Amino acid sequence: MRTTTSQLKTFELSEQELNIVSGGTAWPNTYSKSTYHSFGINTHYCVTSRDEFYFNGIRMNYDQANEIVKLGKKVLDMINAGHSGSNKITTSEPAFIRAFNMELKLTYGSKYLWDGTPGCDV
Repeated sequence: MRTTTSQLKTFELSEQELNIVSGGTAWPNTYSKSTYHSFGINTHYCVTSRDEFYFNGIRMNYDQANEIVKLGKKVLDMINAGHSGSNKITTSEPAFIRAFNMELKLTYGSKYLWDGTPGCDV
């Protein structure tokens, strides 16, 4: 995108600047909103401040939300190792939820057990 001011000066926005201008926040997230939601994390995206994340009603910071998604992706990859196509398990299936909860309990304690309900915008 090229913009010209009244003094005929031209500047170009970088790809990152374009993403900020087109919506979202100046603090980009590691994962997409749908990825956070698929692992049960509720999101509240803010334009003028940092985004907010909640898991089981517990407010958490950006790093904690990313750690939970990272843990969930690791569990999902381990379960699906060796499977292909339609045989792969998704985050909504009981086998994943049980395995994810075992890892959550070992890592964060029992208050972080997930009931399998996807996250949403709050």
